[in-house]
Amino acid sequence: MKPASILSVFLLLPCASSSNGPDNRIASSSNLTSTSISITSSTTKTPAPHFPPLPLTPDQDNNFSTITSSQPPSTHSNNSFVIDTFKHRVHNDLGYWHGPGEDLPVEYGDGYVRLHPTDADQNFHTQLASAICFSLLPYRRKYLHIVFSGTTKFSISLNQHNQDCDPLRNPYPATWDTVEAGRYARMNEIYVPLEHFSIDQSRVVSVSFHGFYTRETLTLFKVEIVQGLPGGFPVPKKKIDNGRMVLRCNRPGSFAFGIDDGQPEYAQEVMRILEEENVNVTFFVVGGGLRDQETNFSSVYREMLRRGHQVALHSDSHPKMEALQTLEEIDAEIRKSVSALKDILGVECTSSLPSSYHHLNKLSGTARYFRPPFGTVGARMRQRLAALIRDPYIVNWSVDVEDWLWADSDTPEKQLEAFVRDVGRGGNLVVMHYLSPSTVEYFRELIHFAKAVGLQIMRVDQCIDDPESPPLA
Repeated sequence: MKPASILSVFLLLPCASSSNGPDNRIASSSNLTSTSISITSSTTKTPAPHFPPLPLTPDQDNNFSTITSSQPPSTHSNNSFVIDTFKHRVHNDLGYWHGPGEDLPVEYGDGYVRLHPTDADQNFHTQLASAICFSLLPYRRKYLHIVFSGTTKFSISLNQHNQDCDPLRNPYPATWDTVEAGRYARMNEIYVPLEHFSIDQSRVVSVSFHGFYTRETLTLFKVEIVQGLPGGFPVPKKKIDNGRMVLRCNRPGSFAFGIDDGQPEYAQEVMRILEEENVNVTFFVVGGGLRDQETNFSSVYREMLRRGHQVALHSDSHPKMEALQTLEEIDAEIRKSVSALKDILGVECTSSLPSSYHHLNKLSGTARYFRPPFGTVGARMRQRLAALIRDPYIVNWSVDVEDWLWADSDTPEKQLEAFVRDVGRGGNLVVMHYLSPSTVEYFRELIHFAKAVGLQIMRVDQCIDDPESPPLA
């Protein structure tokens, strides 16, 4: 199965090359025509700012404030600027690319873009930079302002560029932070304090809209940075905790294999290769597979744990969790997968809080590491992970073996090519599966290549220097 992610739009739609090198601002329009429909229409005017009160829930009491700006924000001041008014099909007001990813159907009109989501992986990005890093630090006390109509059932992310500010280096983007649109929306306006995006804001690359859990349309009219809020507009005081996104190792010279779903008949061969190559890896395990006695995965992963490998969470039934309609469904996926690791493998997930607070069901332990099925990430899933798991790590990747694409094709060797390509671009955290004999056959070669270029293979928790991880052997 194809592991899709917010990352994919950057990999599939890089800035077009030019004689002037990689710092070309506008992406090729050929990347967009297959999913874009051009229409002509007048832009709907935004109604006067009369905002209803925030609907408080019990756990959100006293968590909001109403701020009135002394002056209306100006897009021409030193404290604000316009990112996108959607007047052009292939670039925004800054001259950088904007467009859809993951086959998101869109309509471009006169001063708007209308999104027709059909999948939680689909996304729309508008860039602040491409081959450079854009710093929002001078604006860190300002607000991201979005004028829209339609659904609020989506996520908004601020995406961080990689250390080299290079779209040809992995990962691109390096990470991102995400908020739930509906929490910040009133009428046809969204205001998000930039302080609510926990990334390095000296290296911003884009704003993105994704994590749709509806097929209702979203129409975007304007994206900008503004100095303050209109009178009476309520915004949350605090961002809801939502864990840490991880796409690469940060320990110098380290490299980690994050291995997802597998077929039981290949498990022993994978174990034998790891033993002979003397490396430890991280397995992301689906709870339902552990409970299925016919798979024998319970015995396999007990042995993996005994040999020093990390076993971590990968949901209970492998859905696109951000696509689930209710928080109760998301919670059930997390709770059941945690229970499977604890009850079947003995991975203890005890509360990190005093016993008097155990009713909060806060979990800790190895289960802090979670790989989202298909790499699908959105605000609700991240928030629920952080509500149920102490300081969770949401682990995606910067090296894709592309076994989902090539393993059972006529050219399975392209798995090797994909691995070498991504390692060459600086990636050091892998996504792969052991679902096909060809992937298992190439696994040893992948290990040899990583070692040959001077990388030390270890578990994910070790490669990100988690102080709770075991010491290197």
